[in-house]
Amino acid sequence: MAAKIKLKRMGKKGAPYYRVVIQDESGANRGREIEAIGFYNPLLETSKFEVKKEKALEWIKKGAKPTEKVRILLGKAGILPPVSFEGRVKRAPKVKGETATEGVTAPAPAPSAEAKPAPEQK
Repeated sequence: MAAKIKLKRMGKKGAPYYRVVIQDESGANRGREIEAIGFYNPLLETSKFEVKKEKALEWIKKGAKPTEKVRILLGKAGILPPVSFEGRVKRAPKVKGETATEGVTAPAPAPSAEAKPAPEQK
């Protein structure tokens, strides 16, 4: 059984908080958790992250892999080595309303033989 340490979203619309849980990797995001080991509240003035250090290390030794966000939080909490963000490539921001074909410019149409010459100005 492959397990993951992930954040399970709780709370109401617009006011989320998260539980740090151990779940089966193949299970659904909102599926049954094996064990809850902590919580994370990003909405507080100083976001609050608490996790049972012994349980987290025990599950990591058993082979549980933390998700990217949980890995960053565990690094900030001092449970795992801190994550270095150097060398990461930032993706370009999306432009609202842009499609894949808008960025491509079409070649200008060749003037036809039937086109009238421009009138002369006086």
